[in-house]
Amino acid sequence: MRDATDQFLVGDGPALADQLAEALFVVSADVSRLRRVAVEHSPEAAEVTSIDDALSACVSLARRLSIATRSHSDPDGYTDAARIARDLGRHLAPSMPEGATLSIVCPPTPVLARMPSSELRRTLAILVRRLVVGLLASSGELVLEVVEERPRAARHPTVKVLVGHRGLGHAQAASAADAVRSDVNARGGSVEPRPRAGGGTAVVVSLPSAY
Repeated sequence: MRDATDQFLVGDGPALADQLAEALFVVSADVSRLRRVAVEHSPEAAEVTSIDDALSACVSLARRLSIATRSHSDPDGYTDAARIARDLGRHLAPSMPEGATLSIVCPPTPVLARMPSSELRRTLAILVRRLVVGLLASSGELVLEVVEERPRAARHPTVKVLVGHRGLGHAQAASAADAVRSDVNARGGSVEPRPRAGGGTAVVVSLPSAY
């Protein structure tokens, strides 16, 4: 399951650029520590210094790449939630626990939510990881659904992404919701556990719609 969600995240350009910057930063920090303990004015110290300077430049370039890629892929901060959900389902289906199935319910047309693609991918990946861990002994259907609500009143339309299972308890759903709440709230949305009509619980991510 973790491999599947990792592949799902890697499929997103900004997420891949973020991972590159993070990996380079870790290596750069290790080299910096080595530089501090190297004997001064030795050939080894000079080589470590050169490597440290080169890595620092690489980290800066990777961060600029991350910003540029995110700006290019999400110029208006909106993404098609239905496309992201289908892509996640494509990665998850082969890795579902024995006896469990996956159901993806999405409109055939784009459903634009106010959250960049990389952030929505990360949010859904965290939710699925946390929810499936507690369902390894539960058979049945894990449902990932995307709907767009257009109220008749003056309220703005919202995009809802639901992840639910009949064997999911409220406490586990609440814990998963807490893990992504700050990112969702930062985009003007909300995330809460709710009872499912067919039993069990669902985590519902609500985001402003583009329309």
